[in-house]
Amino acid sequence: MRVRLLASALGAEIQGIDLSQPLPASTVEELQSAWSQHLVLLFRGQRLSPEQLIRFSACFGPLERHDNYLGELRYAEYPELLRVKTTVVAGRRVTFGQQWHSDLSYTLRPALGSVLHCLAIPDVGGDTLFANMIAAYDALSPTMQRIVEDLECVHDYSFGKAHRDGSPEHLAAARQRNPPVIQKVVRAHPGTGRKAIFVNEWASSRIVGMTNEEGRGLIDFLCRHSTREEFTFRQTWRVGDVLMWDNRATVHMALADYPDDAIREMMRTSISGEPFGRPLVAAAA
Repeated sequence: MRVRLLASALGAEIQGIDLSQPLPASTVEELQSAWSQHLVLLFRGQRLSPEQLIRFSACFGPLERHDNYLGELRYAEYPELLRVKTTVVAGRRVTFGQQWHSDLSYTLRPALGSVLHCLAIPDVGGDTLFANMIAAYDALSPTMQRIVEDLECVHDYSFGKAHRDGSPEHLAAARQRNPPVIQKVVRAHPGTGRKAIFVNEWASSRIVGMTNEEGRGLIDFLCRHSTREEFTFRQTWRVGDVLMWDNRATVHMALADYPDDAIREMMRTSISGEPFGRPLVAAAA
């Protein structure tokens, strides 16, 4: 197994491993160590069946069954898999991840990580950006670190721009599938103990205990700060790529900079995380 750095902030390519084959425990341990250090791992030239992708992903923890996603975005025969492809749902074009976000941050069990396998990519465009939220926290001034340390933020699935032009019925259905939750603005990584900013522009709607004007200003600053170029890595996809990221310490965004008729298709698994956050309704009550 060989490790090649992809960027200064985060990201490493792992060479010399065939993910289509079962991995020995010693290799999984090496990968886990590399993942903790680099947060994003890339494996080039892989050709995985759905079963093989599921088997590899499960080396790192139990997998989500994606019950909170629309049926059109899932594989009926493989509940562990998401279909990452532009899809028309109820007459609306749904494209994954066009804002900075952390997978399932709007639930009480944010994903530990995700694994994405590239099946088709446009001739140009369709890259994915990642940002290191640990490095972003470390770069805050000590005063700002003290300010945000104990704050909480509402994460609302329906807050993202993909839902802003939806009908009241559409928004109500989205919230019913994913009721808003309260998360800490700063979370300690369970594996390393290092602190990371845990807000994102897709789901973080307001700061608990602040006016909207106060809270939005702080959220907008944290989102701009944490996605500065020096904290980021840009993945330019090739068919056969497998990429995994630590969702607790990164945010990511898929770029929709390709024609509507171009095909960008991937399979994704989500590794279940530990319980985190609390319900908004219960907190309000």
